[in-house]
Formats: sequence, C-alpha cells, structure tokens
Amino acid sequence: MSAPSLSVSDRPAAPALAMFLALLLGATCIGFSGIFVRFADVGPAAAGFWRMVFALPVLAAWMALEAAGDGARGVKAGAILPIALAGLAFGVDVVLYNASLGFTSIANASLLGNLSPVGVILGGWLLFREKPTRRILGALLLAIGGAGLLVLPKLGAAAPLSGAGLFGDGLAVGAAFSYAAYILAVRRARNRAAAGRIGLISSAICAAFCLVAALGLGEAILPRSLTGWLAVAALGLISHAMGQGLITLALGHYGAGAASLVMVWPALVSVLAAWAIFAEQPSPAQAFGGVAILAAVLMVRKG
Repeated sequence: MSAPSLSVSDRPAAPALAMFLALLLGATCIGFSGIFVRFADVGPAAAGFWRMVFALPVLAAWMALEAAGDGARGVKAGAILPIALAGLAFGVDVVLYNASLGFTSIANASLLGNLSPVGVILGGWLLFREKPTRRILGALLLAIGGAGLLVLPKLGAAAPLSGAGLFGDGLAVGAAFSYAAYILAVRRARNRAAAGRIGLISSAICAAFCLVAALGLGEAILPRSLTGWLAVAALGLISHAMGQGLITLALGHYGAGAASLVMVWPALVSVLAAWAIFAEQPSPAQAFGGVAILAAVLMVRKG
C-alpha cells in the first residue's frame, strides 16, 4: 500500500475515482475477515487483538510517512475524543462480529453486520447535518433490499432458526451499529487529524479493548497452529491495515452516507468467498441480492 500524503487541511483533493477505488478495495479486504476468523484457533476477542497487533507496525509506518509529507503536523484540538471513540466502537464491532461467526453462517454475520449504513446515514443526518440525497436514499433502500434477499434463504428451511442462530444474528446486528459509530467517529476525526494517525491510535485503543475482553472472557489468546497464526496475521495485514486503512483514507473525501453504502460490498465478497472455500452455495435469491448490492454501489459512485 503506497503512503498517502494527505494533510489535515486536505490540500489538493485526490481524484474522485481513486478515492472510490480505495473504498472498494478496502471493503473487499474486509470482506475476507470472516474467512480468516473461521481459520483462527483463538477466541473472538483474541482474534480481534491479534488483528490489531499485526496491523500496528504497518499503520505506524504509514503515519510516519504521512507526517513526513505533512511537515510532521500533529493532531488538532478536539480530535482525541473522536479517535478514542472510534477505537472503542471498532473494538466492540470486531468482538461482536467474530463472536457471531460461532453461532451463525458467514453470510448471515456479514450481511447483518453490513446494516451499518442505516445507522451511519441517520447519524450523519442528525449529528453532521449531512442530509442524504434522493439517490443515496434510493441506493440505501436497494442495498438493504439486496441484503435481505441474500440473508432470507439462510433463515429458511435449509438453516432453521434456533436460539443459537438468533443469538448469532443479534450479535451481528450489534456489530453493524458499532461499525456505524466507528464510521461517524472517523468522519469527525478526519476533520482534525490525518488518516494514518487516526488509524494507528484507534487501532491501539481497539487492541487494548480486545485484549481486556479476551482475558475477561477466559479465551485462548495464543494460536495453536500455523494455520491459526496465518489467519490472525491475514486479519491484521489484509483486513485491517489495508482494508480499514484505505477506508479511513477515503472517508476524508466522501460523505459518511455515501462511504457507508460502499461498505455493503464486503457482504457480497463474504458470500462468494464462503461459497468457494466452505461450499456455502448461494441461492438464486442471494444472487439477485448480490446484483442489487452492486447496483447500489454504482448509484453511490454516480451520486
């Protein structure tokens, strides 16, 4: 990942297409997080901890290069609180999402976890006065409809709801709203600090939160196999350092509503990856849902 040279003042704006591609690539990296968690042989909070640990060196290098390009500017007043809130919110999101994978399918967890656009658009409207356009609202409805088509077959006869299934789905919904809080906090922080600094500080806070949660829950902390180590390393380097890093960078150029809608892309990536790796074949309804999500992404691009 190349080092960005953005300043807090957002000196020449990056091309819109480049920022959109950054959002899409970051969301694709995140789409594989459920796959990596399934291969990790540690608890859900511990997996979140290792995800942050492996990402921190990359984020530190990013921040150093970014600071050198910006004349080593620091964090503006008022940035610490939103950055801290972003780290805590993302910690909650990671723990809840990882835990949900133990009770429901990757498709369910990813799709329900990507209902965050609802919270983000409402929060952006209420907190930042970012009134969504009709196109964005239409894209939001299309994305939610597509997510519904993708998830409904998982709630049918092929995967009857149980207490555990409902619990897992509830955890995924909780993760969605936690991620919405993360996006809103990052949006506020990006007005006062550069992307690399936000990513490093919030990830360190998230790591501390996940470690405390793992110890409190009595989880296994150390992976017990090479596959487990590779899985948590991929979580940190691919899903977090690259995925969240690119998203944090792009959020400085997109409104919270538009950016969050692109985040429905990981759901489609997760479904396709689960099909290829775990033979979770999508139904025709899921295929239509995937098309709807793609259409929503294109609507955001044009909006």
